[in-house]
Amino acid sequence: MRRILSFVSWGYLFSVVVFWLFMFFAGDRWWPATLFLFGPRWFAVLPLVVLIPLVLYKNARLLFPLLAAAAIVFGPFMGLRIPALGVRPLSGPVLRVLTCNIHSGSFNAQKLSLLIRDSRADIVALQECPRNPSFEVPAGWQCVSEGGLMILSRFPMKFGITNQSFHPPHKWPRTSLLHCVVKAPGGDLSFCTVHLPSPRYGLQAILDRKTLLSPSRRGLLGSETSHRLQTSHEVSSVLSALAGPVIVAGDFNLPVDSTIYRETWSRYTNAFSAAGSGYGWTVWGGPRGFEFGARIDHVLVGAGLDVLLCETGFDVGSDHLPLIADIGVKGNQGKCQKH
Repeated sequence: MRRILSFVSWGYLFSVVVFWLFMFFAGDRWWPATLFLFGPRWFAVLPLVVLIPLVLYKNARLLFPLLAAAAIVFGPFMGLRIPALGVRPLSGPVLRVLTCNIHSGSFNAQKLSLLIRDSRADIVALQECPRNPSFEVPAGWQCVSEGGLMILSRFPMKFGITNQSFHPPHKWPRTSLLHCVVKAPGGDLSFCTVHLPSPRYGLQAILDRKTLLSPSRRGLLGSETSHRLQTSHEVSSVLSALAGPVIVAGDFNLPVDSTIYRETWSRYTNAFSAAGSGYGWTVWGGPRGFEFGARIDHVLVGAGLDVLLCETGFDVGSDHLPLIADIGVKGNQGKCQKH
């Protein structure tokens, strides 16, 4: 019995490492890994429920591989972030940024108005925003919108550029990028909100109620993945032509361990990865009783900016939670313009 338990315990640790690396290096490259990338990760915890009591009863020394596996599962596998200790020195003004996908009409306008007011946000980015929003915009704020994307600012701002892309299976192109130049304290900066394509339809095609999976229908997920990579490259290339400090906020439909995310967005600092605490899940899915979270909404900052704090806000009735970040501006950055 002890030999079997030893084999299972060390085998579990080995399996956790393999699954973690498999998802990290193959997620959004190969469809099985993409299922893990966007699926529930808490399943990896289930063996611990059985193994830990058995190990404590039979051989406590085997706690080491189980605890090592638990550290990986609850840590990098599920996306735990632990902020660095100490207080970051402030070298300039601090901007509070708020982003949220408000899911068209599926949000509470009063709660969103309270969130904007009570969070003391300076710049707000909204995705899937209805053409005639019903929430209250603070007095004196400026507003720019294009194709379901909206930027609100307490500071003066000027409309910049947009980018449109197809989001299969939709027939018409959708706005994936909205950019403005904000005259913020410390100098002008480029503020962008994005809404990138989702792998939802491809994932739904592979899942089957009777057989659980239907690999023969993986073609849609493959084409969606290729399109998502292309769109991320397009939007990222547009932003690379901007001079000065850049903030990008919105619904990326990409977890940070996606190969697409690392390939196209790794040059920016991810606010929650740098200064968040916990898992920072912004969207929940799955059947009732088996829900799981994912962090696919992000605030990214470029050179000349520092992240001081990042956290999720309270529910405003959408299927996404808001994300709030405090961004420090490092002195006078000058004017933002295209190269």
